[in-house]
Amino acid sequence: MPVREVFGKPGVKGKANPVIVTLKTDDDLESFGIAYALDDFQVASLKASIDDLKEVVVGQDLFRSEETWKDLHIALRHTGQWGGYGVNAISAIDTAFWNLRAKAVGMSLSHLLGGFRDKVPAYASDVLREFSSLDDLQKEAAGLVAQGFRAMKMKLGGKKADTLNSQVERVKLVREAVGEDVDLLVEAHWSMTVPQAIRLGHAIECYQPFWLEDPVGLHGGGISIEDEDALAEITQALALPVAAGETYSTKYGFRRLIDKRAVNIVIVDLVRCGGITEWMKVAAMAEAWNLPVASHCFHDFSVHVIAAIPNGLIVEYMPWWDMVYQEPPKVIDGCFHITDKPGIGLELDWKAVKKYEIR
Repeated sequence: MPVREVFGKPGVKGKANPVIVTLKTDDDLESFGIAYALDDFQVASLKASIDDLKEVVVGQDLFRSEETWKDLHIALRHTGQWGGYGVNAISAIDTAFWNLRAKAVGMSLSHLLGGFRDKVPAYASDVLREFSSLDDLQKEAAGLVAQGFRAMKMKLGGKKADTLNSQVERVKLVREAVGEDVDLLVEAHWSMTVPQAIRLGHAIECYQPFWLEDPVGLHGGGISIEDEDALAEITQALALPVAAGETYSTKYGFRRLIDKRAVNIVIVDLVRCGGITEWMKVAAMAEAWNLPVASHCFHDFSVHVIAAIPNGLIVEYMPWWDMVYQEPPKVIDGCFHITDKPGIGLELDWKAVKKYEIR
């Protein structure tokens, strides 16, 4: 069943711009995949990266997933195989391929990939912001509990004037607002040095955070966000779990992170890592080291890979582009539920795509 068409649709306006790839087979079976650009001006670059790979895709056998992925990766040999929009483009195409394969056999994507469970926990994200007032933090956190969320993430490190005590106070107030039975994930958003992260981790341990995410990098004294040695130092110093990995690409990048024992929880972004084919290999590598895997963004596809594997932990709920779906995925009683619908179980609303298209 060879693929005869691949088409990159320009981004959709919003906080994160999805660039949509559609695939069609000779017998007109069709599916889509998505990558995203975080700014409008980057959409053209991502779309161009996808379009550059069109000729690699056309004519590929639908069920030769490894050959297709390898051909796509080889095509990047002169432009960068280890990250950036080239790998993101592969991810969009690869997710479209897997969506198409599942549709072709009439199975949900999670069942095709392994089908370990039929529901996965979700955490609310992008609500409890680092710039929110203390009153707003508590109201927003309580509101998420009222919506049925049993896990949520708060961000720290948004203001240069923030002190250790002020950040600990924010964690304390959110914990008070949600109670002891809700999982509270804390993200430092690459804002700290190693000593600062260790001090923060020790100070908030009493509030039982689910994890401390992305503690170092960017604003944290100029440390690289992919400094495995810095992450390992923090991980070894703390009792609470450290989570990172969303910026890593391909199994080769994650091998560094895992070999260094730099994290307790591996976060994998389906778009940045190289798509579903590569995501499953990263997850298997993590399982061999007894490490759980969590998703980053992209819950429409990520729910299926987390549900497919035994070490799948939790899915990030970030409804940035729900408007492009006929029926967006929903969190029910704190979980995503896998249906029997083929593929990812979602269909695009092309009128909405057209409405929000960046021209």
